[in-house]
Amino acid sequence: MPFIYKGKPLFPTKEALTELSDCDVSPEDALHILESGFEIRKRKKHITEKGIQRGNKVINIVAVDMGSYYKLIHAGKFTLSKKFRKLTRKQHGF
Repeated sequence: MPFIYKGKPLFPTKEALTELSDCDVSPEDALHILESGFEIRKRKKHITEKGIQRGNKVINIVAVDMGSYYKLIHAGKFTLSKKFRKLTRKQHGF
């Protein structure tokens, strides 16, 4: 079953599936993060990086617009630093 993001199918790479399982995130959760997460950093025009906060960790998902579909290329987890936490709260009203 393909997942749909912004009207296009979302296909994960083999490496991204491994990273998702390492972070204990399902492909459905990754799609939810892309749809409702916050932008972590500015990327090139065709690359989307979104994240969601779980406790003191941030889970980030990176997808590339390939024209007719999106390719999920990275999933990661990192600990919030004080600087990033303040910036996130300021930008997103947390």
